[in-house]
Amino acid sequence: MIGKLRGQIDSVDEGTVIIDVAGVGYQVRVTAGELDRIGGVGEEVILYIHTHVREDALELFGFRSRRELQVFQMLVGVSGVGPRMAMDTLSALDPADFLRAVGSADIAVLTQVSGVGRKTAERLVLELQDRVGGIDLTPAAAEDAGGDAPVEEAAEALQALGYNRAEAVRAVRRVVRGAAETDIDVQDLIRLALRELSGEGGMS
Repeated sequence: MIGKLRGQIDSVDEGTVIIDVAGVGYQVRVTAGELDRIGGVGEEVILYIHTHVREDALELFGFRSRRELQVFQMLVGVSGVGPRMAMDTLSALDPADFLRAVGSADIAVLTQVSGVGRKTAERLVLELQDRVGGIDLTPAAAEDAGGDAPVEEAAEALQALGYNRAEAVRAVRRVVRGAAETDIDVQDLIRLALRELSGEGGMS
């Protein structure tokens, strides 16, 4: 089993990235949020891997943090939830928000995920609620936002404007990655992230 990959990004496509490890290219499926923040071709990346073996294929699913991998593996352990649905869930909800929704039995939040109906959401709560209580959500939230206070503050401001956490964090990370200045303040992060979210893109 492959548990972790460290190498250079060879190419990035919709939903997948190829990691060059000592000349061998590993195709890894990643969440939408990870795809936005993973970096460009030639950059080094470390991904924690879940190896999914089927009769006709072997698929790799990659995550930046052990926490996200842990939540993914919890998801695929639920009856009726496969790797694709688990990835869709973590693309729509970051791990902290997903765990909070399960812990509080918030069916409305869980059914926002494409392909997750009420019955599936209820099954997630039934099978996982007892398991999420021992997970510390504060470090997870900080880790998923990049561990950076301005990034977290900007994402929270966007949430207050009505954006969900996943799209807010993705937009802020795109701004940080594309910024010429390394010391960008919160107000600029919010302003530029709003441009990203409105579809204008680009930075000035």
